[in-house]
Amino acid sequence: MNRAYIWDLDGTLLDSYKVIVPSLYEAFREAGLDLDQEEIHRQIIYTSVSSYIRKITAEAGMDYDVVHKRFTELRVRRDPELRLNPNAEETLAILADNGAKHCLYTHSGRSTEAVLDRLGVSGFFEEIVTNEYGFARKPVPDAVNYLIDKYRLDRERTFYVGDRTIDMDCAVNAGIRGILYLPKGNPCIPNGSESCIVRDLLEITRLDSEQDMR
Repeated sequence: MNRAYIWDLDGTLLDSYKVIVPSLYEAFREAGLDLDQEEIHRQIIYTSVSSYIRKITAEAGMDYDVVHKRFTELRVRRDPELRLNPNAEETLAILADNGAKHCLYTHSGRSTEAVLDRLGVSGFFEEIVTNEYGFARKPVPDAVNYLIDKYRLDRERTFYVGDRTIDMDCAVNAGIRGILYLPKGNPCIPNGSESCIVRDLLEITRLDSEQDMR
C-alpha cells in the first residue's frame, strides 16, 4: 500500500499568517484593543485562531462571536493575497507521482477550496476537510480518523504534515506519525510528539523516497 499524506493548510501549504495575523490585529483594533502582531502570531501557533480570540475576548469582556465574525470577514477579504509556501506545489506533485495519496484537514472554512482552486492545487487532494464538516478541533483526531477509514489508509504509512505542535498531537492521537514543518520564522517549539522535522517541504520527498520516517 502506498503512503498517504494528510496536510494542514495555514502555515503549512499556505503562507497564510501574513493574512491571518493582520486580520486578527484589525478585528481587535476595531473592537478597541491594540495588540502586538508578533505576539498574535506566537499565540495562534501554540493554540488556534478561535482559541486565541476566545481567550482575548473573555479577558477583555468582549463578545466572541462579534470579534470572530469580523476577523472572518477581514480574512476572506484578503484571500486574494494568499500564496503557497515555497515548494508546496512541487512537493505535492512529486509525492503524487510516487504514488502517494493526499488529503487535507484544516480548521479553515468554506473559502478553502476556492483558494486552493485559484492556486492550482485542489486537484491533488482526495478530500478537503474543513470546519464545515463539524469535527471536533485538533488535537482531537476525529477528522483524521474519518479520512483514514474512508480511504482505507494504512496508519503505518500515513503522515500528518503541519506547522504546529497541535498538529503533531493530532497525529499521535490518530495513531499515525507527524511531520513538523518548521521554516524560518515559525515560532513553534517542538514538544517531541513529531516523528521528524523539516525546514523545507521538499525534504519530505527525500524522506518518502528513503521509505523510512522515524
